[in-house]
Parts: sequence; structure tokens; C-alpha cells
Amino acid sequence: MANRLKISRKDLLKAPDHFLSTSEKAMLFFIDNRASVIGVIAAIAIAGLSFLGFRYYQETRILRDEAFYFEIVKIVDTTGNPTAKGILEKMGEGMQKERASLLLGDRHFQNQEYDKAEALYSAVMNTSSPGKINYQMAQVGLAYCHEARKDYKKAIAVFKSVIDANTAFPLFEVYLGLAKCHELNNDVPNALLVLREMQIKFSESPQVDKIEGRIKQLSA
Repeated sequence: MANRLKISRKDLLKAPDHFLSTSEKAMLFFIDNRASVIGVIAAIAIAGLSFLGFRYYQETRILRDEAFYFEIVKIVDTTGNPTAKGILEKMGEGMQKERASLLLGDRHFQNQEYDKAEALYSAVMNTSSPGKINYQMAQVGLAYCHEARKDYKKAIAVFKSVIDANTAFPLFEVYLGLAKCHELNNDVPNALLVLREMQIKFSESPQVDKIEGRIKQLSA
């Protein structure tokens, strides 16, 4: 007869319990790895708080810059002069500052202060990217500055770069500016070429008669 294996109560207590619940296993793991678990939890908490803090900072900064932007709009509308450089310098880099710079640049252009307008348009192009609307608006502003200075070759190059970018930017006035610069540069054939391209591209535009009239004038 085989001998029965005797197991003491002490041995049973030492043996692993295969029927521990999931929560009990988790508790045992936590006890055995307390320092590591607490470190991971602390790291996650710090990362979460940092993210929330950064997000809060961004939101408050955007609201502050938006308030600065409308303050600049009010000054320009009231005085008619772009005298808001001090406010612009308080703004952080971003959409609000770019919009404010374009607004002030346009006002300087209207006042025939082309150096100041060009500086603001160039600043927007340095902080924005070519695919963005603010970048393209700054380009167009820069092209008009070159045209106003009678530097038609530079204006033509900038107008062409806006067209070649192939974005959703409205191009009717850009093409018109390009044709005008060719004409002012005594290059009527290229002016007509641009206008005929416009005649096809903007055939549904209510201003197509304006294009056709200019083609007739230059072809006479």
C-alpha cells in the first residue's frame, strides 16, 4: 500500500493560492512593487497636470491676444492711423498677432507708408507658413507695395508665386494685379495672356465683362 504524503498546515499556508481573485492578485502585486507603482502613478499625475496647465495657459493667452486685437481694431477705426505698435509687441506669436499685423500693414499701405507696410507683411510671412491664408494675404500686400513703388518685376514675381501655390485663396484680384503690372511694365503681350487666362478661369464671374473690356482696350 502506498504511503500517504503528509502535508502540514504550515506548508499549506506557504503554498501559492490558485484561487486568488483578480483584486487580491493586484493588491499582492502592489505590495510587492509598491515603490515602482507609486512612481508610475505620480508620473502620470504630473504629466496630466502639466498638460492641463499648458492648455489653460494657451487658452488664456489666446483670449488675451484676441482682446489686444480688438483694441487695435478700435484704435485704427477711431484714429485712422496705425498707432498700435506698442500693443502689437505685447501679443504672442500666433493667428491673432498675424491678423493684427495685416490690419496695420494695410493701414500703412493706405497711408503710403510702404516701408512700414512691407515690414509688417514680411513679419507675417516669417511666422506663418505658405499654405496659410495669412501668409498669402501678406504676399498680396507685399506685391501691392512693390507695384506702388513701381517695382513691377518684383510685384509680378510675388503675384505669380501666389497663383502657383495652387491654394483656395481667391485669385481674381491677384490675376488682375498681375495683368496690370505687366501692362505698367510695358509688356502688353503678357498682360493680354493673363487676361485671356482669366477669361477662361473666371468665365462664371459677374466681373467677366470687365476682363473682356480690358482685353479689347489692349488689343486695339
